[in-house]
Amino acid sequence: MFSQTLRGVILSVPYSSAASYHQFFGDGEPPLSMGRGCGWQSFTAGDLVRERTGVSATYLFSGAHVPALYFGADTITVLDPYLPHIEPIVLDKKVGVAGQAVVEVDAYPIRVAADGTPAPSKLRGTWRFADGVLRLEYIRYSPRLGGYRTFRAFTFRAGATLPSVPPPHGLVRGILRQPAQNNLSVRVVHPDDELVRELVLPFTNRPRARVVDENYLVTKDNQGAVSRLGSAGYRRDLAVIADALSVTAAEAVEFVMDAAVLYDKAAPRDIEWPEYSVEDE
Repeated sequence: MFSQTLRGVILSVPYSSAASYHQFFGDGEPPLSMGRGCGWQSFTAGDLVRERTGVSATYLFSGAHVPALYFGADTITVLDPYLPHIEPIVLDKKVGVAGQAVVEVDAYPIRVAADGTPAPSKLRGTWRFADGVLRLEYIRYSPRLGGYRTFRAFTFRAGATLPSVPPPHGLVRGILRQPAQNNLSVRVVHPDDELVRELVLPFTNRPRARVVDENYLVTKDNQGAVSRLGSAGYRRDLAVIADALSVTAAEAVEFVMDAAVLYDKAAPRDIEWPEYSVEDE
């Protein structure tokens, strides 16, 4: 049931930072098919598990990130659609070594290495028994570098639970105005081929006044190759993204650009973002 729920959310509720701006600064929640921010992906998974089993998730937070966690007597089960792992992580004290349990599972995207072999992403969970700290490390294969690298990592401390679920709008709106939000994106795992594509509007490398500029849109394919607006790769990726969202290509672009207008109104005028790389991965 955990596996079915995780897979269903990854394939049908894309990660979408753009959706968060519609939800908290616009007209409210967009259709679920247009995606949700990372926390709301986890809340969606948690709601589905509760509806099917009556079991409620625990939501620990690290910065702005929140997975759905299920604590047993000696186990933690992790569902984190934002770090799109193919199977749940189950950490078990009974099979721990040196005071911790470590489990690694495959995740999307599943890329292709230079020798033609599959190179799936990985999600590694580490549960430290002494203080209850949980660490999640999302690792992706880089075709450009020819090896794996850590793409995201979060540390969750015991007791660091959300004040409410969902959290207060004011808290979320404050997070969405922070410099760490250096792009708007929609990331899909298409249900037909289970390949990842992203439509991204980076904010860096241009003046603050030009945040709402469609010319800076890029796409990324399953291999992490970046295509710029107007290129054949961009049109190819965008068509698949739009199909996964059940909208037209123009509607997918409009969704992201309307979110950019909302971001532009909400974010500080003097904000400085960390660099967003538009290199091929």
